[in-house]
Amino acid sequence: MSQKIAQKKGNQTKTKSKAIQKHKVLIPLELKDMGTVTAIMNERNVDTTVLGQEPWPDDVQLFQPYETEQILLPDMANCLAVQAFLKMCHLKFSVAYRVNAEDMSPSGRVPFIKCGACLVSDLEPIASFVANKGISLTSHLDPTQKSDMRAYMSLVNNVLGNAENYLIWCDNDTYTNITKPRYGSVHPFPLNHILPYSRRQTVIKRLRALGWYEKSLDKVYDEIDRACNALSERLEKADYFFGDTPCELDALIFGHVYSILTFPSFKAGANLAEKLRIYDPILNHCKRIMPLLCLMDKIELPSYHKSYFNEPEEFTNSDDELENEFLCSDSENEIVDTPDLQDCVCLFNEQNTIYESLFSPVIQKNECILFSK
Repeated sequence: MSQKIAQKKGNQTKTKSKAIQKHKVLIPLELKDMGTVTAIMNERNVDTTVLGQEPWPDDVQLFQPYETEQILLPDMANCLAVQAFLKMCHLKFSVAYRVNAEDMSPSGRVPFIKCGACLVSDLEPIASFVANKGISLTSHLDPTQKSDMRAYMSLVNNVLGNAENYLIWCDNDTYTNITKPRYGSVHPFPLNHILPYSRRQTVIKRLRALGWYEKSLDKVYDEIDRACNALSERLEKADYFFGDTPCELDALIFGHVYSILTFPSFKAGANLAEKLRIYDPILNHCKRIMPLLCLMDKIELPSYHKSYFNEPEEFTNSDDELENEFLCSDSENEIVDTPDLQDCVCLFNEQNTIYESLFSPVIQKNECILFSK
């Protein structure tokens, strides 16, 4: 009889242990410059109650790629959104730049924060993690408003996020002149060609599954127009989307809008930025949050990449061009199909950064005359 009772208790203990492991992941992990990490959290690890109850420490780090020479438009938008959210919550943190921040992240996306022994990535999990510390930007909202906020956040991620990925990975001009050099800049040859190509295939596969890859640029701009029109109508003349104080939605929209308006762009990106500038409520909303991050850029003026003024090439995103990306010849007399082929090891200086002359950050509108002559 006692053996049966003991066996029953043992089965209950195993079941309870499996249930706990299902919702909480405790993984000892050693990462360079990060010490011992005992908890990794993302959207699949929802048990933030226990791990997030400790007070917010003063040594929190936010990890992201280098801004001047490496980061891409979607990652820049996400990083700025998280930084704006933490500033809105009046939480102390420092930004740590790493060339392999994407590989260090528990979700494979940037940014992520190291708070004590926890790694938390992406805006929504970070917001949940912060809320369990008693800090929330949505405590004044009722359930209906919270539901509306989540719906608008989904709209921003599904439209602006997909449009940004489409522009930097599917538009051949943008990919050749901006995406590939920046994404491969921190890797030696031949990884500076292999890794961008591999990432491009992954993003295209995802966009094709979502029905975005087959869209033309005009259809992408139409999607942006509809989304911005909905956001502009919701904002109207208010300072923020819900009440007199900002919330996660304000941080998310600011990250995307500011990034699109200021990121050194090519033809497709410049046209996208002009689409946003016609919506005054969104533009004013962005200007209202900029001082929070001490940003002083003039978002009314377009920001062009230095190769914007090259001779235009017809846009296509055919599979044939993707397959021909690595058609190189061993013969010195034959033309290589990848004209930007180079060993990026020679581009690093003593500070381990790319020479700024190769990736001119911003060319303002009043400088365009010098290039057009």
